[in-house]
Amino acid sequence: MTLDLSLACHDYAWTQPLWDGRVEPEGVRLSTVNYPNPVRFSRMVRNREFDACELSMGTYLATRRNGDRFPFTAIPVFPFRKFRHAYMYTRRGSGIADAADLAGKRVGIVNWQTTTGIWQRGTLSDRYNLDITDVEWVAGGSEIVDVDVPDAYDLTYLDHQGSTIGLLEDLIERGEIDAIFHPVDSGVANAERLFDDAKAVEQTYYRETGIFPIMHAIVLRDEILDEHPWVVQPLYDAFERAKEIGLTALDRPRELPLVWADVYADEQREVLGDDPWEYGLTEDNVATVETLAEYAHDQGVAAERYGVDELFATEYLDTDYYA
Repeated sequence: MTLDLSLACHDYAWTQPLWDGRVEPEGVRLSTVNYPNPVRFSRMVRNREFDACELSMGTYLATRRNGDRFPFTAIPVFPFRKFRHAYMYTRRGSGIADAADLAGKRVGIVNWQTTTGIWQRGTLSDRYNLDITDVEWVAGGSEIVDVDVPDAYDLTYLDHQGSTIGLLEDLIERGEIDAIFHPVDSGVANAERLFDDAKAVEQTYYRETGIFPIMHAIVLRDEILDEHPWVVQPLYDAFERAKEIGLTALDRPRELPLVWADVYADEQREVLGDDPWEYGLTEDNVATVETLAEYAHDQGVAAERYGVDELFATEYLDTDYYA
């Protein structure tokens, strides 16, 4: 029997083999589609349009408060990770020299549940002793899933239709906010990174914590998991094989469109090892997910401080598990 599944996922170098047919899950015929963030998230959350979907971890954690309304469960495949120190920008002339200076300032964010923001706020609280309740948070976009933000946080939503990123960049250019916590690079002329040497800061963060922040996970509709629980293993294996193929590009740096590709590839291996995008509930991944879940709960995104056993479908998965 062959199971037909729709998969909404970005075609990263490490998922591309699932798109072009180099990797096919055993017993599964995939129909791959791609939509930008957060369109993909919204279509899965609101309409369950896909059988499997790459979903924001912040949004996923927010949905766990109501499993009946959001009938899908993640598997431990994490197709997107990103360090987030480099994406905190301050306005020149705002008087912000370091993280402590963010207290009392207006900081623009996409919305409260973005995984980027959860990591950034949690990291500043955890490692830089910033009381994030002292910051005036300004959200340019609405929430995909309703969240119960504690009253201690000073959060204002702007009534805006259109590009949230564009709005935040306009606000910082006009001097109406003091900083932006972005999910993408900022092209604003009067904005500069909070951390001057962000790469060095992120490398130190990894060496000290072992955390390479998980941003997204693959979720499957619970109906599929109930009726075809066997599908978890071949889907996991296919993502793993696709990732292995994608990572071989680092063995051929002359084919990458980077001038110093050899140097960058060697540096990445020295800091992060051979497979920074490891899947499964390995020791590092469990610690990373638990840290994110703690931040999400403290910030009101998640109703509980969920454990990994509450978040991932692993009963029919044969892979490393350290929890």
